[in-house]
Amino acid sequence: MKKIVFPANWSCDEWYGFTRHHFVFENCKAWIVEPKYPAGDGRWSWCTVWPEAFVKRVGIVDLLEHGFYHVHIDAFAFRASPEGVALMGRFHDFLVSMGLSAKANLIGMSWGGFFSLRYAETFPERIAAIYLDAPLCNAADPASPDSDRSQSIYDNYKMTFEELSDSKLNPINNVAPLVAARIPLMAAVGETDQSVNNDTNFNILEKRIIELGGTISTTRRNYWGHHPHGFDETEPLLAFHCAAREE
Repeated sequence: MKKIVFPANWSCDEWYGFTRHHFVFENCKAWIVEPKYPAGDGRWSWCTVWPEAFVKRVGIVDLLEHGFYHVHIDAFAFRASPEGVALMGRFHDFLVSMGLSAKANLIGMSWGGFFSLRYAETFPERIAAIYLDAPLCNAADPASPDSDRSQSIYDNYKMTFEELSDSKLNPINNVAPLVAARIPLMAAVGETDQSVNNDTNFNILEKRIIELGGTISTTRRNYWGHHPHGFDETEPLLAFHCAAREE
C-alpha cells in the first residue's frame, strides 16, 4: 500500500505516547493517531463518540501498539442522522484516499454505539468489526421517550417517536445488513445500567441479530452501571479486532 503522508499544515500533539494529527473535515474537528510501527495494510480503528474516554480500557492503546491507526471526527451534532452518516461516509472515503484500508474497526461507547450501528447498517461493506460498550441502540427508547437525548434524535431526524419506532433508521430495526455482511460483533453491557436501559436497547438488538442467524459475543457484567467502559484486561479486545483483520 502507499505510504501515508500527513500534510505539513496539520497540527500535532502527543496522545498516549503516539503522534496525533489534527485537521478539519467539512467544518468538523477530526484527527488521526499514527502508530509507531504501522501494520502495513492500513488497518484502522474509529471511536465514533467520546474519543477521550476510557482510552486504555477499550483497547485503543493496544491497537496502536499493534499497528492500527486510530481516528475520530466530531459529528455528534448530527446524532447519526442520514445527513450525519453521509458525512461519516465522506470522512471514511477521505481516509481511504490517504492510504488507510477500505474497512474500519468501529468502537462504540454509549452514544458511540448508536453512531457505530447507524454507520455500519448503512455501509456494511466498509466495516471490519464492531465493538459495542453499553450502547444506545434504540432511536425510540420507550424507557426515556421524553429525555433530552431522545429529543435530540427526533429533532435531527425530523421524525416523531412513533415514526422512529417503525423506521429502519432506528438501529434495532435494521440489523439485517450486519448479519448479511457477517460483521464480527463484540459487546459489553452492565446489567444495572441506568443510563441506557438494556431491555429497551441492547437486549432487543442482540435478540434480533440471533433471530436472523447472526452471532455476537456479549459480556454481561453483574452490578455494573454505565461506567466504566471497557475492561481491566484488554487482551480479548485486541484479539477480537486483530482476528477480524486476518479473515
